[in-house]
Amino acid sequence: MKREELFILRDIDSFEPATAQMRKKGYTFSNRVLEVKRVPSNHYLSQELNVPLNTELFLLSRLRIVEGYPVSIEKTWIQYEKVKGLEKVDFTDISFYALLKEKFGIQIIETKEELLIVNAKQSEKEHLNTKQILFEKGTSYMEGESVPFEYFEMSSIPSFYRFRSVSVNG
Repeated sequence: MKREELFILRDIDSFEPATAQMRKKGYTFSNRVLEVKRVPSNHYLSQELNVPLNTELFLLSRLRIVEGYPVSIEKTWIQYEKVKGLEKVDFTDISFYALLKEKFGIQIIETKEELLIVNAKQSEKEHLNTKQILFEKGTSYMEGESVPFEYFEMSSIPSFYRFRSVSVNG
């Protein structure tokens, strides 16, 4: 299968982790960890997560490889206080959201996202072998919470994610 033929469908109206979608399609996939660390929030991240400046955050950055092809770089920032010890986990081949549910009882039920097609940065060109990327950024929320749980950014080859919105007339 060619890289351009690989895709998963993301329903805009509901949240389902990419890992679950790839399993449904029968894809062989893995993750290569690029970064796992604790970092202080900067002005931008503080605004996105609604936390004070210099709040300690957990950062995870992974390269997603599907059917042997690198398809996306995914980064997530979470207030460290909410996920203490997460930096010790091996994130190579696990579902991030399944781990959050299993280890912390955290379940994401909603995301707010922005999608852009942009020129790839040098590191994205090197990892994904593409000149343009689909850049997605946003926040995720747990049930009953009005403040973001997570801020994320994803750079992917433009053909990998397809989006759909289903509206039901009442």
